[in-house]
Amino acid sequence: MPRLIQSHILAIIACLALSQFPLFAQDQMGYATEETLAERNLKQLVTKERAIWTSLQEATNEVDIEAAKPRFQDVLNGYDSLIRDNPEFVPGFVAYGLLLARIEERKASRAVFMQANKLDPNIAVVKNQLGNYLVEEARYKEALPYYLAAIELEPREPLYHYQLGVLLTEFMDNFLRDRLYDRKTIEGQMQTAFLRASKLDPDSWAYAYRYAESFYDLETPNWDEAISHWSSLEERAHPGIERQTVQLHEANILIKQGRFLAARDILEEVTEPVLASNRRVLEDELDGRFAPGM
Repeated sequence: MPRLIQSHILAIIACLALSQFPLFAQDQMGYATEETLAERNLKQLVTKERAIWTSLQEATNEVDIEAAKPRFQDVLNGYDSLIRDNPEFVPGFVAYGLLLARIEERKASRAVFMQANKLDPNIAVVKNQLGNYLVEEARYKEALPYYLAAIELEPREPLYHYQLGVLLTEFMDNFLRDRLYDRKTIEGQMQTAFLRASKLDPDSWAYAYRYAESFYDLETPNWDEAISHWSSLEERAHPGIERQTVQLHEANILIKQGRFLAARDILEEVTEPVLASNRRVLEDELDGRFAPGM
């Protein structure tokens, strides 16, 4: 199953989407005009929805979680009424689609986003979400233009570059088989996508980590460049599992470079029990390299 955006990232998208649509109407000069009824209703629904998510995050038992379900249904009913009464109110469709996605109502969410896309084909978050749904169905060729459109519309949103990188990685063999890319081009675009995401959000550990991982996806990796990025990540990593995970990658690459003593020195620093099996795999590989006759 391809690596898709996780639920915690969907929360980021929700904030992003709502910020793209002013809840107060503006005239051609950019000045706020009187708030419409649809805008006021949307603000109320968003406020209620955020309150529910907050209560779920603070819930300490099953009773609290169950108590939130009827409140969600009220919000869902509110969105149904909003878009029924305002069939061209795009912000309502986007906010509703994001909520449906967060509660795993994928089919309904997709239908809402498709309608939003018909009403306004220039919304980055809608393009990205539709691309996600196509990827879930392994319709990679159809997903690609949606991701590219999202990037064109919002080129400084790191998530969209990351999503493109994931698509090109997970379906690289398919794209090559279909002759939609040659290997040099797809590898270059994949790495560029991950690198762009990490540069647009330099504080994101996840984006930087995935870019460093991307060297493994290359047919002929530049291991010197790869070890440089992993070393930079080690400097940023928190002590413990995070840093030692990076050290395992460094040791792995050093082995590939034939730098066995340096790899063994690094492996000696990996002491976290949860990483013991990974360390043992690399130690076994080192032992094999030093075996007689090798």
